Amino acid sequence: MNKKNPFLPCLSAKQLDFYYGSHQVLKNINLTVQAGEFFSLIGPNGSGKSTLFKILGGLANPRRGEVLYEGQTLQKINARNRARCIAVVHQKSAQAMPFTCLESILLGLHPHRGRFEAISPAQYQQVQQLMKLTDTLKLAGKLITQISGGEQQRVALCRALVQKPKVLLLDEAMSELDVAARMQMSGLLKKLCTGKKLTVLAIYHDLNLAYRFSDKIYVLKEGACASFGPPAEVMTKDLFRRVFRVQAEVFANKGFFIKNTI
Repeated sequence: MNKKNPFLPCLSAKQLDFYYGSHQVLKNINLTVQAGEFFSLIGPNGSGKSTLFKILGGLANPRRGEVLYEGQTLQKINARNRARCIAVVHQKSAQAMPFTCLESILLGLHPHRGRFEAISPAQYQQVQQLMKLTDTLKLAGKLITQISGGEQQRVALCRALVQKPKVLLLDEAMSELDVAARMQMSGLLKKLCTGKKLTVLAIYHDLNLAYRFSDKIYVLKEGACASFGPPAEVMTKDLFRRVFRVQAEVFANKGFFIKNTI
């Protein structure tokens, strides 16, 4: 990895096009995420959000354009180094192996350890601290296959933070948490962004959370950018009508209220 240029964006996408067969899913996507930003991606179902996340996480290649991590082409960074930089948490993770929650969380250390290297006391202490912050310490001895969907999402978030990424990609990763837990976890991630220790790029269906915690919001509609900017500038009556097909009452710098469908 090259020495970091402080003037380069943390993550950027340039002129991305993506197709499934002959069907174009993403059209000329350009976005820039600065270090320490809480960046949310919103849009209706089928607008291309999850596909864009696959590309940003290095799990799919665009037909045109490129993704850059700190100025380097993402696909040219090997998988191990990429895992040290970027962690991806999906809405649902496969839980085929009956690991305990602690064992599952410890997998986040993999990119930072040799094949047969033991976990150090310092690493284990860091894991315990993150488990306390994510309220997963009480789940340590339980099998990952025998806890609720919301608890599994907490474990997945904790494992991603244990990975010590610079960029955390969340694809509806809090959808099964209750309201209080979603607020708690979003608040925790926002705090971790302070001081540019973490950069968060999250898909949100909960528009209130996106409005409250985001520094920037990128709106997708039919695979193209419909709006981009700070929440108070993006979340307008016109946007709700054009993109989400609903009527909304917007309260300046406070939020919004969905009144009806169109």
